[in-house]
Amino acid sequence: MKTKAILCAIAALALGGCISILPDPPPAPYTYTMRAGPVEPIAAAALPIVVSVGAPSMQRMAAGADIVWRTGPEVAVMEGVAWDNATPDLLQLLLAETLDRRGAFRAALRSGSGVRADLDVRWDVLAFEVVDDGALAAVFSANVRLVDARSRVVIDSRRFERRAPIASRSGRLATAALERAAQEASLQIADWAAEKAPPPASSASAPAEAPSQPSAASTRR
Repeated sequence: MKTKAILCAIAALALGGCISILPDPPPAPYTYTMRAGPVEPIAAAALPIVVSVGAPSMQRMAAGADIVWRTGPEVAVMEGVAWDNATPDLLQLLLAETLDRRGAFRAALRSGSGVRADLDVRWDVLAFEVVDDGALAAVFSANVRLVDARSRVVIDSRRFERRAPIASRSGRLATAALERAAQEASLQIADWAAEKAPPPASSASAPAEAPSQPSAASTRR
């Protein structure tokens, strides 16, 4: 009986002194965001058109908050660095802000806002990544379509590509270059949309008023 008690005490001491062999969790990544840069408003008056910007479609690896790094055929994500939101949402907001600040349209907003739009911007982002091909650079490439929101007819489509150099292998410099490439492309998209937007339909002229009939008093002799 005494031996059993001693063994139980030894087991309890052993459990109490256990050391975890699990690795420590990795540190939280540094997070960065994207916003529209300085945008000079156009001189012309805004078109009476509302533009809706949808979230872009992207490849699965780039559609989260990770920063994609490509070296030749190999694709990876940067460790310790991330966006503060899903990349499609950040790009959607950046383009909508750029269109709105450019001032070519009455308003530009993100799709799903509940406001009826005249034109839709739909886009597929083909590349939004750091490319290491001997010279580090942030690469943005997208196919963009301008669509009539009522008829669903594609008015025009175009590919936009921008490249911003990166001085060194730094997460801060990489995210800044990606943001710059997206800002430059968004400004190009804004000007292209303003150029290709159809003129608003002119309102039909009001029917001419029928000539007034003379009153009884005016016809009296």
